[in-house]
Amino acid sequence: MNVRNFFYTLTALFMIGAFIGCENDKPTEPEGLPDYLYPLHSSSFWVYDVESYENDSLLYRSSDTTMTDSTLIWGAEEWFGFKGINGVFWRNGIEGVWRLIFRPEMEYGMAEKYYEYPTVPGDMWYVASDDDSVSVVSLTESVEVPAGTFENCYYYRIVRSDRSRRVSVWIMPGIGIVQQSELMIVGGDTLRSFTRLRQY
Repeated sequence: MNVRNFFYTLTALFMIGAFIGCENDKPTEPEGLPDYLYPLHSSSFWVYDVESYENDSLLYRSSDTTMTDSTLIWGAEEWFGFKGINGVFWRNGIEGVWRLIFRPEMEYGMAEKYYEYPTVPGDMWYVASDDDSVSVVSLTESVEVPAGTFENCYYYRIVRSDRSRRVSVWIMPGIGIVQQSELMIVGGDTLRSFTRLRQY
């Protein structure tokens, strides 16, 4: 083997070794992300400023406290219910936040992934119980609300199949929903609501 071939062989082996070494060092998930999108435990609470409009006329402006007040063991997992909302429970699970609902036509309950996490822009999935498509718009939204400015919020869009309901949700991983806007068409009326985080 001449010196030139030896040099090329040695360089190739070094590059292959460096590539394999770097592959093994890559994290499987983005660094710095919390383990969960939405903090769910027995004392979770959020305070929101809420505005609601009908055909551009203000219906009400209020403060709303959302808090967990119940738990349920279903499918060997602990689920959390929110005060004032019956038959709906939430938990952090594989690939994101899951919702469990009980309706008269669902005697044993139905669990569905509601918010994918971690995720990438462009991901989309279907929530059959609501006939909604959920898509990921961005992972880098900056949102300013009364509770502060939140960087790198996840922006999800929820659209009913008949387009009668459209929701935009901004979630700060590890904190929860920081902002939400909803548009619904009911009969000939357009209903809009805006929700902004005040305290958590």
